[in-house]
Amino acid sequence: MRVEEDFAKCATRLFAILKKAAETSPGAPRHLYLDIQGHRDADGDYDADAREIMCDFLPGFLGPYLTEISTPLRQGKNPEPQREDVPRVLTIRDPDREHAYDHRELGVRNRDSQPDQRRSRPPVQAIADYLGLDEPICLICWQAPVERAHVVPESLGGSNDVRNFALLCPRHHREAPDVADAEAFWSWVDYACERDGHMKWEGVEPETLATMERLGLRVDTSGPVRKSLRHFDRVRDELVRHYGWCPEDFAGGYHWGALMEEFHTVMDSATSTHFNVPKKASTEAWAFEVARRRLRDGGAEDQAGDDRPTVSSRPSAELAERTVRKAPGSDGAQSLVNAARRADVAIEAAALVREIIKTAGASSAEEVLRGVTEMVADRTAQFERLADELMGSTVCRHCGHAIARIGDAAWRHSAAAPMSRGCRAASFDRDGTWDDSLDRAWKASPPKSSR
Repeated sequence: MRVEEDFAKCATRLFAILKKAAETSPGAPRHLYLDIQGHRDADGDYDADAREIMCDFLPGFLGPYLTEISTPLRQGKNPEPQREDVPRVLTIRDPDREHAYDHRELGVRNRDSQPDQRRSRPPVQAIADYLGLDEPICLICWQAPVERAHVVPESLGGSNDVRNFALLCPRHHREAPDVADAEAFWSWVDYACERDGHMKWEGVEPETLATMERLGLRVDTSGPVRKSLRHFDRVRDELVRHYGWCPEDFAGGYHWGALMEEFHTVMDSATSTHFNVPKKASTEAWAFEVARRRLRDGGAEDQAGDDRPTVSSRPSAELAERTVRKAPGSDGAQSLVNAARRADVAIEAAALVREIIKTAGASSAEEVLRGVTEMVADRTAQFERLADELMGSTVCRHCGHAIARIGDAAWRHSAAAPMSRGCRAASFDRDGTWDDSLDRAWKASPPKSSR
């Protein structure tokens, strides 16, 4: 049982091994020897997943189809003749146990429920011993040297318990996700092992590889081509290959703006990201997947009644705020800022009355809420009409990115944070790298035909 596997993944793999053995050598005695990598609790005993595999799944489900089972906890022979009617499929149902990350709450899910509260990080050899490695090597590619990788980052509350570490080479450490879900980290390790498994055989003599293949061992020396993709292309590739996204997930089913809002909510709450930290495709792919689940399961809609997003957080209002700071005399921008603030006041009032109804249950408060809700709709509509009237938008003639302005104020790249005027800055904010083909002196400018 590999450290990155949970119960479901390990059970599925063991079942696949059993099926293959039954198909290739029908009637031959089958002996299963299982070792456990990691999967320890605070007392040093095996955790719930490992115990469920060794004490329940193997003797209760696979046992009748085997001649002998040997695990670290128990071993024994089948008292009955080995059965050959192996089921065609394995279906795992566990309604009383939550295997998935709680995407509604966006909390931290550690694998260890009672971590050791040590302050210093454990030595590399101690981590290797816990992981069941003879020497410190990368779990994915078996290369050295290695680095200590937190499963749940310290910035998200991850501990320095040895169970919260993996050993990864510098390359895979840079690629590993920094997220609030320990099982998502280990799932990524499992995915990376499949993707980069061929790297384990780099440097091995051809004669040794040939001998291993003659012994029936699976040796894959070639893997998928790792293209040098743009950042979002790498995110998209991981969403497809790791999380099983299909074209409809990118193009339909959800409003892309709503998905992006949820994505940023997840990134802010449940990932270890901050300024000057390089972007990670694995982290952002996980955040997109959690955001998709939040929208699909109604997590965002459930919260909308109690936590309506403020109007002042909309891009048009943020652009107006920035315009007022840069050009205090811009009457149009100031009008839009004031409209956004009035709408926000109405939203806050609605939240207050909603709380009154929840605590007091007064019918009169319901009438007040109805009136305030109408006020929210009216003031939000006023803001939107004013934004449509005052905002101009087009495409920059230098860089091709979208630009916008309020009234007669300066044009700014509307999709770049913080709405920069410079074309190269807009390129950096969007893609994470400077576009050297853009002149530093170029500013957001509409096509010459635009006014």
